[in-house]
Amino acid sequence: MRRMPLLWKILLYSSSLLVGLITAMLVYVNHQAERFVGENTGAELKRGIERIHAAEAERLERLELTARLVASFPSLKALLATDFATIRDFLNEQKENVRFELLIVLDPSGRVVARNDTVAPAPLPDAEARWVQPILAGRPALSVLATESGVYHTACVPAVAGGTVFGFVISGSSIDNGFARSLRDVSHNEVVIVGERTLASTLAEARLPWKSRADWESAAGAGSGEKVLEIGGENYLAVTTLLGREGGLQPLAVILQSRDQALAPYRRIQAGLLLLGLLAAFAGISGSAVLAGTITAPLRKLAEGTNQVAAGNFDYRLDIRTRDEIGELAQSFNVMIRGLRERDDMQKFVSQSTVDMIQSSGQKKISGGERVVRTIFFSDIRGFTPLSERCAPEEVVRILNRCLSLQAERVKKYKGDIDKYVGDCVVALFDGDDMAVNAIRCAVEIHRAIDSYNEAHPNEESILLGIGIATGEVILGSIGSEDRLDFTAIGSHVNLSSRLCSLARPREILLAESTYRRVQDFIAAERLDPLKVKGFSEPVPVYRMTVGGPR
Repeated sequence: MRRMPLLWKILLYSSSLLVGLITAMLVYVNHQAERFVGENTGAELKRGIERIHAAEAERLERLELTARLVASFPSLKALLATDFATIRDFLNEQKENVRFELLIVLDPSGRVVARNDTVAPAPLPDAEARWVQPILAGRPALSVLATESGVYHTACVPAVAGGTVFGFVISGSSIDNGFARSLRDVSHNEVVIVGERTLASTLAEARLPWKSRADWESAAGAGSGEKVLEIGGENYLAVTTLLGREGGLQPLAVILQSRDQALAPYRRIQAGLLLLGLLAAFAGISGSAVLAGTITAPLRKLAEGTNQVAAGNFDYRLDIRTRDEIGELAQSFNVMIRGLRERDDMQKFVSQSTVDMIQSSGQKKISGGERVVRTIFFSDIRGFTPLSERCAPEEVVRILNRCLSLQAERVKKYKGDIDKYVGDCVVALFDGDDMAVNAIRCAVEIHRAIDSYNEAHPNEESILLGIGIATGEVILGSIGSEDRLDFTAIGSHVNLSSRLCSLARPREILLAESTYRRVQDFIAAERLDPLKVKGFSEPVPVYRMTVGGPR
């Protein structure tokens, strides 16, 4: 775990404490504000529903009184015997006195004989069931009526003369923006009233994202409790209730209260607290930084040097010349960096398996050898000797390094380990359950990468490879003298892979039978006649894969 500088510890602890306290305070204030606003807004919306229903009931009572007033006119019965136009003119004359918006007169059977909103006496659907029968049964006839001119609250009363019902009078008041504003005044909430479409709203209709009743019910729910809605970029807490009477047309009333406006005072308090907290944090952290700086100033360069080394920069050198313990520490640090740089440079000449072996061995004696199963990969550049004779030494080294780098990248990608470079030859080992497949995939991708490199550099000498792959038991251990060891693999399968590489033509991959048996179910290869291989008494079964070619 990386060591934390003392300066950062002091700053971290002090700033964490301050920021933690400020954050906790703001979170607490925010929580309390949202809880308080939520409770108050929810309670206010519930009271708003009660007030709206009370206002609606009061409106229906006024409509009922208006209808009774018209029904009590002595001349009404006589007028019913005249034509529609005469009755309509009479109703319009009474409009200023009685102050109604809609007035309809029915005969005892429920047929419309007069109405002030149409030129002709358009009939009312289900008039008998909606108004006549409830009145005759002694029940109030109050409902919502949709006409061509709008949607109305209506109240119906009988017109009686001499104990006989000679007709019915319906008085109506429009459900419009004026009604919505009156509900807002009594409920102290914004109100949207929706039929099949939006009938009335105290909010600008252009701000409303929902137009139909289905959309509003989906967004706000239908009696399902409080919902948060975003309207015009502002958050509202919404509840719904139904207007009208059960069994008839019932518009949906959506009651809204701005959550953002309710929280605004608390947000201002939070902003003030945040500003004060930031000022306090700045003052506290600045004081801590000054104090810590006076303590840790001599150690900062050393800390920077540690960071540079941790980042892999072994060329860094501490320039601390004080004649004290810190100066001695800096000199020791520079000696350590020089040793690390030398070790890093030497590691480039050692395989990863050798590094792993040394690290795992620790102070124990380095392993003399063990038998393991590996897939051995050999690749060799075809025509490298003529190439080295034609090109300058610098160009040969550049091309060779590029070719070897392309191969090393693919070996690493497929979980292999470069065992050694022998001139222009690459020796790699693969282990694990998929070692044969990984080695073959690596070989295929190397051929393709070399072809791509040749295409990208048409003016250079083309590079072609032959690859041999074998799988089997090898001896893995430290080979060499006491002064110079090489951790590598030896054995007949290593020799076989090397021989197959020598026999492979450009762009070919030759597989030993031990490798092919592991991949034969999902990799296609051509079986060749057994080849006579140096070092083997019997001909060796070989399989060939060819990759790429001139395009």
